[in-house]
Amino acid sequence: MIGTLIRCIDCNKVINMTEWDHCPQYAWHNGEIIEQVGNERETFRQRHKGHTIEELVPLTPPISDKPYTEPLKTAYFEATNGKRRFLIKRWRSTIDDPLAYEIIEGSIVLTNGKVQAQSEAIKQQIRMEHNSFISETKLDFFVKAIEKEVENVDPYTLKESAVGETPLISFYQLGTECVDRILARCQDMFNQGELKLLRDFIIEHNEYNDVMTVVAQKEFTIKKETQKDETPRTAHSAQRISMPPPTPHRTIKTV
Repeated sequence: MIGTLIRCIDCNKVINMTEWDHCPQYAWHNGEIIEQVGNERETFRQRHKGHTIEELVPLTPPISDKPYTEPLKTAYFEATNGKRRFLIKRWRSTIDDPLAYEIIEGSIVLTNGKVQAQSEAIKQQIRMEHNSFISETKLDFFVKAIEKEVENVDPYTLKESAVGETPLISFYQLGTECVDRILARCQDMFNQGELKLLRDFIIEHNEYNDVMTVVAQKEFTIKKETQKDETPRTAHSAQRISMPPPTPHRTIKTV
């Protein structure tokens, strides 16, 4: 969760302030539930007292090669103060640690891998819906026609319709021209009724991450470079930010 990113200009350190900053954490100790109240804002304020502080605005979503559900993954995103872009690393060392943020040199370079058809999923779906209408020979021919079409398809020309378990996996819809070429390859093998069935099948299952969408595995690298100025964007720079004092610790006894 990205809340308000605050950067100390003097130290080049960054903190992410969210609405959960003052929420307590609970731990079991000697038969009691201990409420542990932290305040990273106050720690940051004390550590950077008298320094110049500015707000950074995220420009890209956090990206990682690990699943969204992985709590210990390292992710990267870019942010700006309105004049300069910053690359920010986000991570935590243990499940109980808060997320840490660090400004590092470089920028994110994201590339799309080749798209692939969901061949086995297509076969299973057609068998379930139209097993009595299309033979295995024709089904194999149809799937090979799809695979032939997507061999050289540039994902940048397709519409992204869903993301996978990581930010690097994307599903893309087949465009109208792709669909027409697939069906053209099938003309000599299928009759008109079957071709209509195939067209309807493609259209019905060509959304989100359904079986007729194609999958691309993206790759990202960190390009090492010095920070560059950019066209000003909406951001609040060089401002003093007031942070409330921490709440004292307290203990809750179980009944």
